[in-house]
This record gives sequence, C-alpha cells and structure tokens, in this order.
Amino acid sequence: MNILVCTDGSTGSLAILPHAARLARALGARIVLSRVLDPRVDAGDTVTPRLEDAVARVKDEWSDWLRQTLAREGIEGEVLIPEREWGKEIADAISDAAEETSAAIVAVSSRGAGAIRHALFGSVALGIISRADLPVLTLAGSHPAKAGAGAYHIVITSDGSPDSRSIFGGLEKLLVPGKTRVTLLEVVTMKAQETEAEAQARALPYLESLRSRIPGGVEVAIVAKAAPASSRVDSVIVQAAKEFGADAIASSTHGHSARRHLVAGSTALGMVEKAGMPVILVKSQPVD
Repeated sequence: MNILVCTDGSTGSLAILPHAARLARALGARIVLSRVLDPRVDAGDTVTPRLEDAVARVKDEWSDWLRQTLAREGIEGEVLIPEREWGKEIADAISDAAEETSAAIVAVSSRGAGAIRHALFGSVALGIISRADLPVLTLAGSHPAKAGAGAYHIVITSDGSPDSRSIFGGLEKLLVPGKTRVTLLEVVTMKAQETEAEAQARALPYLESLRSRIPGGVEVAIVAKAAPASSRVDSVIVQAAKEFGADAIASSTHGHSARRHLVAGSTALGMVEKAGMPVILVKSQPVD
C-alpha cells in the first residue's frame, strides 16, 4: 500500500509528512513523496540548450531534495516528480501520480506556495478528490503527529444523511483489522425542551446500523454528542476527537440533513481549520 504525499517545496507544505508517516507506520504502507513540476515555470530559468534538458536537471535537483527530506525525517520511502501537462491543473498531475503509484490515499497540506500554487482547501485538495476518487489527508498549520506505531484511530463523522454513508467505501483500504480503530461520531442538534440523553438516543440506532459497513475485526466505538442549536458542529467534532485521542477525523465532502449540512466549505472546512490534526476528506457519492 502506498501513501502519496504532495509538497510544493515550502516548509508549510511539509507539515503533513509526519502525519502521513504515522499512518504509514500503522498500516505498513510506503510513503511516496512527490512534487509537481511545471516545465515552463519551474525549468524556465534553467539555462540549457533545450527545455527537456532543463526539466531533467530540475527533476534531479528536486529528487535529491525530496530524498534528503525523507532522510531528515527518518522516513523510508520513494520520491516522484510528476509533470504538469500543458492546459491541465496541478490536481490532474497529482491524480495521475496517485494512479501510477496505486496510492490508497493522497496527503497534502491545506496551504502551500510555489509550484503547487497555494494548495488551498477547495482547490488542489478537492480537485484531487473529484478526479481520483481517493481520500485526501489534509492538515492546516503545523501540528505534531502522534508518536508510535499502534493502531491508527480515525473518528468518522456522520450527519445522518444517506450520502454520508459513502465515506466507508472511500476509507475501505484504510480500515484494516488490528491496524485501524474507529469511533463513529454524530453530533445531534437538540430540539426544544429535549434533554441531551433524548437527543443522543435519536442518533444511536442509525450509528449502530453503520457498524456493518466497517470490516470485521476493526475495533469500533459509537458516540452521539448532543449539542444546542447554537453550537458549531465542527467545533463539537474537533473537541470530541481531541478527547478521544484520535489521529485523524474523517468526513465526507458533502452531506445533508436536518441535523446540519456537512459540506465542504462549512463543517468540513471548519474542522480542517480547527482540528490541529489531519482531516481525511472522502468524496460523497449516492449509496444504497
């Protein structure tokens, strides 16, 4: 199993690397550290007889830097310099690289600079999801990864909508017995004059029904958190994930229900900005 980690050469874009390495240790996966090269931009100032020669020189320089980065972090892995084709986006090059390396997940910081052109949530990260149909591990800011190589703890969020169930298909390769453990979490907005216990009781049957979507042998805990209507769902999820000592939060990029709108740009974006840990984004799709 491979984990494709994308950097643009900036310090900020490398913040995701220790977190990807933590996931790799838990799963027994291999890191592939990559940097997308735009020939006309990144090799344009290199003086050589031909553009192809300039591209080859830059690739060699970048490959050396990527290897040094892995060595400095004490991470075993491979390096890859995919090229951005004329008329295509950075996300296209990354998606092609993910297919080439048979990656199970792509890791990218939510901000960067340089060749990846500010890898902002909503552009590169979501572009990868839409093109490659792969989960994306993303992180805002620089936060340390959990030490050790025990089971990787993922808090999987649900808003109770049918489409949010598609997250399990996207996470399939990451949910490995003995190597991953899961907390299924739903934040339930309390109705008028409803107690926390009553609100939680409304969510628990649906959460229990989701057990069958997780591979047998994977440790599962189920938690319903009741919150007043004035609460920010993203804040409640982040706080719960921290209390659980999770490695990452997983969310579908779209969802809908009376309980709140779990959509990219609102709840999911809020989690990325506030979590202090990676958020795994999975493309939402209709499911039975």
